[in-house]
Amino acid sequence: MKKELKLVSYNHITFLKIVFEQMPLKLETEMFLGFLKKDWGFKITDKYPQFLKIKEIKSEKEGKNTIKKEIIKIRKDFGDKMDSGLKSVESGWKRVEKKTFETLSEIIQEEWSDREIVGYVSINPICPRWLDSWKFSVPADRKYPNLVIAHEISHFLFFKKLKSEFPEIGRQRYESPHKEWILSEIVAIIISHDSRMVKILGAGLHFYPEHMKLKIKGKPLTELVQGLYKEFVIKENNFSKFIDEGLKLLKELKQ
Repeated sequence: MKKELKLVSYNHITFLKIVFEQMPLKLETEMFLGFLKKDWGFKITDKYPQFLKIKEIKSEKEGKNTIKKEIIKIRKDFGDKMDSGLKSVESGWKRVEKKTFETLSEIIQEEWSDREIVGYVSINPICPRWLDSWKFSVPADRKYPNLVIAHEISHFLFFKKLKSEFPEIGRQRYESPHKEWILSEIVAIIISHDSRMVKILGAGLHFYPEHMKLKIKGKPLTELVQGLYKEFVIKENNFSKFIDEGLKLLKELKQ
């Protein structure tokens, strides 16, 4: 169904900001426990090989307690790097915060809500985000944290736009492994390479390897979505149409 282009204003962002905090130990433990059970767990075990043995623990209670103890040890080993990492992430972001918010709003053609966003600084190399509470995680020792932050907050605005334009799509489909989630991750990477964003952040991010393998009629899905972005966002300045066509495209994807 054809969607009418919604005109919005981008210049009156007042309260919106990111508050950085150390990720609470309980939440960090739950995140590690959850990710170690999934395919993405290798990102944790590559960085912290000690978690390979923890993956083999059958009891969830025992596993959680063991993970908690290990996280405390890692944080202790990090020492002052945890605090300095938070301060570094925060100060680096403040230099680009306003311009990034404005530019993402301009690209996605959706206004930000006047609310606080929480950025949890973590030891986790995986960067989860929570769409309902507008919280996300960024590693304390990430080389280019601004790219991660911009990527994660772009999800908040993308799904705000999606909810507004396509309210019939259920909330559960915003998460892995649903096609809407796949589209959101590909779109967030494409946005990071938009010249308007590169001008602010200096570079873009890479597609997930598993998404680069996806094809529709023999053509890479990432390239097809990039083509739609060039046509409807860059040329026509119509992000709504871009999402509409992207969703139609994803219906052809066989998983």
